[in-house]
Amino acid sequence: MKRIALPESPNVLKSIRTGFDSITKHLTLLLFPIGLDLVLWFAPHLRIKTQIESLILEMNELSALLSPDFGEMIEAGKEIWMIAADRINLFLALRSFPIGIFSLLTSILPVKNPIGEPVFWEVPLLSSAIIISLILFLIGLALGSLYFSGVRQAALFDEVKWRVILREWPRIGFQSFQMSIIWLILFLGIIVLGSCVATGATLFSVSLGEIVIILFGIISFWLIFPLFFSPHGIFSRHHKAWKSMLQSIRLTNMTFFKTGLFIFLAVLLNQVLNMIWQVPPEDSWLMLISIIGHAFVTTGMLAASFVYYQEMNRWVEEIQQIGTTQLGMEERPTIEKSSK
Repeated sequence: MKRIALPESPNVLKSIRTGFDSITKHLTLLLFPIGLDLVLWFAPHLRIKTQIESLILEMNELSALLSPDFGEMIEAGKEIWMIAADRINLFLALRSFPIGIFSLLTSILPVKNPIGEPVFWEVPLLSSAIIISLILFLIGLALGSLYFSGVRQAALFDEVKWRVILREWPRIGFQSFQMSIIWLILFLGIIVLGSCVATGATLFSVSLGEIVIILFGIISFWLIFPLFFSPHGIFSRHHKAWKSMLQSIRLTNMTFFKTGLFIFLAVLLNQVLNMIWQVPPEDSWLMLISIIGHAFVTTGMLAASFVYYQEMNRWVEEIQQIGTTQLGMEERPTIEKSSK
């Protein structure tokens, strides 16, 4: 019986090395994440402090009507919202998702910088804040599409052709917008379902509610896990948004363990280094080193993900080709025998 030589499976470490090597040759791509962080650091802040303070007043009135357990939960929530009132900046919407420019300062929410404090602009109306956030999100999505396209070319072709990127920008931008809408619907569905389940459990016991929230988070991550590569098909395979998401699920399921290792290493590297990047105070120039380091690591991992995505596609296509060839070889003797 003739042995079949299986194709080489995707190599996680080789993909990561190739991705970082490509970015060292195209450091101009780091201007995207560095530029976004500098905007969040030094540009004026758009705040909704008035709206949040009115929400806190309503929470005070509500806590008086509820049981002590619920009152403690609301008090804890009030402290979080008081901190958020000072730090939330509508320019954070420039960090669009799932396709967007990576940013370190979206997790820090700075209110100081090395030259003092930024200018604070209060947005008095909630409707105005929503409109401004939507506009900023669309701008971030458009710039994020350029960023992803540039990183993809650097990772796969070792060059960045901005003329080609700009020519494909309208198609990619539209598909990126569609994918964001799909992710938003998915996210809202998970939030609504999780809130209903957690609220129902909390009615019996606060501790039970906390356990349900943790379990629901684990289950949600397990369901979202196959969508890790959902944006990549738009850029690498010219897929539409929905087809790109389905392809991500298909590829992840067929390469589950290696893809799981890649995602684990990506998340681990990001979380460990984020603890280092956040060591300098927000009003120190040392934070600039953290911003540059974060930009290099996240852009390198994005490039690595495009390399790994291409390797997944190659491996799956070769496996399917072997299966088709083997099936044809098995059917041919049967046909010849029946003809005799």
